[in-house]
Amino acid sequence: MAKIDFSDDGIGHYIKDNTLRVPVYQRPFAWEISNIQDLFEDIKNSHPEDYFVGTIVVNNKGDYFEIVDGQQRLATVSLFFSVVCNLLLRENTVDNAKALENDFLQKRSFRGNVEQKLKLNNVDNDFYFKKILNNKNIELVKESHKRILKSYELIEGFVDNWFKSGGIEDIYNLVDFIEKKLRVIIVTVSDEVNAFTVFETLNDRGLALSQTDLIKNYLFNKADDRLGEAQNKWLRFTGAIEAAENEDEILQYIRYYWSSKKGLTREKQLFKNIKDKIRNKNQAITLLTNLDANTQLYLAILTLNHPYWKDYSPNCVEYISALRELRLTQNRPLLLAMLERFEKREVEKTLKLIISWSIRNLITGAIGAGTLEKEFSNQAKLINEGKIKNTLELKKSIESIVPTDEQFRKAFEIVSISKNYIARYYLAEIEKSYRGTGELEPIQNPEKINLEHILPVNPSNLDDWPGFNEEIHKTYYKRVGNLTLLDKKMNSEEANCNFNIKRDFYQDSEVVITKNLKDFNKWTTQEINDRQKQFAEKAVEIWGLEL
Repeated sequence: MAKIDFSDDGIGHYIKDNTLRVPVYQRPFAWEISNIQDLFEDIKNSHPEDYFVGTIVVNNKGDYFEIVDGQQRLATVSLFFSVVCNLLLRENTVDNAKALENDFLQKRSFRGNVEQKLKLNNVDNDFYFKKILNNKNIELVKESHKRILKSYELIEGFVDNWFKSGGIEDIYNLVDFIEKKLRVIIVTVSDEVNAFTVFETLNDRGLALSQTDLIKNYLFNKADDRLGEAQNKWLRFTGAIEAAENEDEILQYIRYYWSSKKGLTREKQLFKNIKDKIRNKNQAITLLTNLDANTQLYLAILTLNHPYWKDYSPNCVEYISALRELRLTQNRPLLLAMLERFEKREVEKTLKLIISWSIRNLITGAIGAGTLEKEFSNQAKLINEGKIKNTLELKKSIESIVPTDEQFRKAFEIVSISKNYIARYYLAEIEKSYRGTGELEPIQNPEKINLEHILPVNPSNLDDWPGFNEEIHKTYYKRVGNLTLLDKKMNSEEANCNFNIKRDFYQDSEVVITKNLKDFNKWTTQEINDRQKQFAEKAVEIWGLEL
């Protein structure tokens, strides 16, 4: 192992004396408001005594230092210096503002060229340079940009309060404190492999690092002389996912992909499992290549209008929409494997079955969510191993854990639904079955349709509902038979009235299952049970198991 240097410095002084760069593959600015508050509360409480804020790992690139770990603290301190610089300008201490800017933020040559002391990665630096360092208007494109701006504003409030308490001299003292007494340990290595090793070692010693950072670090370490290739692949697939969703989704994608190949892997196990299986350069590059290649499949699962679906039946998008509407994610390893391995004609049939399996399990509670994800991951692994080649083989492989029609029907007849978004989905599908048409946009739009409890959640007077006391009301008001979909314009003052009043405006509804309530003369437990049994029969048809 090449030489590793350790030094101790004030974090401001380290920025002042060096040129620092966040590499392209590092994650964007990630600190939340709580992190900023904690740091500046510590500064307030420790000032003027020395205060240690952790370790920074850098790779010596000759003309500059590449930050392997510590960018959040370095960026936050740079935001502080920018805030102070603007305060000095407002107080007409222009020369001091220019000196501070030159020391800690950016140097300007007489030709007008600018060299940043700290340059963030390619996602954040344009925003940081234009908005923070040069006060120019620029659009907030990324979540990390919003975090940078919120952090700046929080630090601005801290500095303004400090200024109001002690004046400009106390601001100078605060700058001196950040420069000299806010201490860090600098770990400097001469090549990427050493930096990655130190990075992981620090995590073992108690530095809290994300699973995503650890996985990235480990794969880059193993990539050896193909590091540049590994970095490009990582940047490509993580950038695509973050652009479509958010940076937290990156880890989930890696986990779902890994589970589809190796069987269920929990988040806490993911780094260890990858480390156990990926032992050399070729394996690291292969994993990154596959993650990059499968990104579009994952984005198709996340994005209904993804170009991937243009060659598929519209039903496929409808099924993906249902999974998202129900917030079901345990199926994603199976979806990835199926989309990668199955022929196009099998995809629609498989998606329909995945919906039916998921709904049947939600209603019956036959197996827990964790067990279901394990089973879906195991089936995905079998698909990737070539042991399951089509929908029929998948159906036979998993049928032992899928609730039968009779089990599903009986469970549906008595089920209560606490989550409104799930109830809305069930009712919309049942409504579609009654209508016999796909024209459902109005009833699927939460802005136009409310979820209605026929027996109200909070009746104005329980005596208006014969046969119901507090205990029976509690048992029945969330039952599927007591729920319907109602036009928002109609769901107003009458919402908590008795059934006779409510029935009069139900008959004006465009929703068939609501309009049909006009045929009931009363609303008791018997009517709820009868209506729910009818719905249960429909449910067996809607979420059937036939191919």
